[in-house]
Amino acid sequence: MKRVVATVMLIAIYKKSRMLVKHFGIVPLLALALLAGCAYKELNKQKAETLDLQRAKDFQKAGRYDLAIEKFEAIKNKYPLSPEAIEAELEIAESYYLQGSYVESLAYFQSFHDLHPNYKKVDFASFRVGMSYYQQIPPTIDRDLSAANKAIEAFNEFLDRYPRSSYVTEAKAKKQDCFSKLAQKEYYIGDFYYRQKQYSSAAGRFKIILKKYSGLGLEEKVLFQLGMCYYHLNEKAEAKKMLSEFIKQFPNSKQVSEANAVLNKN
Repeated sequence: MKRVVATVMLIAIYKKSRMLVKHFGIVPLLALALLAGCAYKELNKQKAETLDLQRAKDFQKAGRYDLAIEKFEAIKNKYPLSPEAIEAELEIAESYYLQGSYVESLAYFQSFHDLHPNYKKVDFASFRVGMSYYQQIPPTIDRDLSAANKAIEAFNEFLDRYPRSSYVTEAKAKKQDCFSKLAQKEYYIGDFYYRQKQYSSAAGRFKIILKKYSGLGLEEKVLFQLGMCYYHLNEKAEAKKMLSEFIKQFPNSKQVSEANAVLNKN
């Protein structure tokens, strides 16, 4: 690649030298030497930018993220109009992400996505916005899961804009996991109300699961408990509907006998 660039530059130098001779009477060899010197400096500059970027990436790969960020920032300041400066900006965001500083990585990836909408790796930046939210989801469902909702929104935006990205499969999997966590949270609350015999509140949570989070493996428990909530609330028609659907979908469930007993009372 470097040989091709050098060849192209030499051809350009030759053409420019002939122009200088024609218009200004400059000796061809002198003109060639002057232009060759400029080309050499340009090649050295490009080489320096590439080397600086690679050194910064090496620090990143070694896990020395603070130093990598420092080096990437230096590239942005030293070569502000270069392709390497844009790449460095993206790598700053990635360094924060790899470091586990997800609030910072979110801000940098979002900024990069907004400032460089036509960059070749803009889909990666959009994907990482979702992942930065995803990584902020607490490990247990009894805590605030608002980050899961934000991650879903970010993944939806990514999937809408970049349907052919190589990150689509992973984004869909993470989005599904977010839905699963939110569904488990709803069930956790609903089951708490159910055990406290607060059947109206429990029913509200169970209905949300059936409406928003179907297909995530909670239907067996939810259909049975929702039917039992209606039974205890003396809503016989709804109880019969839910418990009959429960028996139909899960005929081998341990709760089928209890469901049948309730239905036989009605």
